[in-house]
Amino acid sequence: MSSQSSNTIPLIAVVDDDEDVRTALYDLLGSLGYAAKLYETADAFLVSGMASQVACVISDVQIPGTNGLQLARLMHARNVPTILITAFPTPEVEQQAEAAGVRMLLVKPFDSDRLIAELGDLLA
Repeated sequence: MSSQSSNTIPLIAVVDDDEDVRTALYDLLGSLGYAAKLYETADAFLVSGMASQVACVISDVQIPGTNGLQLARLMHARNVPTILITAFPTPEVEQQAEAAGVRMLLVKPFDSDRLIAELGDLLA
């Protein structure tokens, strides 16, 4: 059992500058029984004060301002798991993601079943 009580719905931050991706992830997470807060940028998420309240962060790698890899490093330091999404999976991005403590790196378009399985393991 995680540190969250059994009647607490896990809150997941979704950080992506693409509104369609944010909306799709919001709908997916809601269908799985998770709560989601959406942010267009990592900077908006970081100033929201929600970083200490989320169970997980799902972020695009390439976003304006603080990028997904930088966000992942910040979240890793707070013991908040991060899942990154990228359309450009270069070996450099994969190495940086691993070094940043990223839980999973998904390549767009990604198989939502992989994300669902990872969240199930992570938030069980």
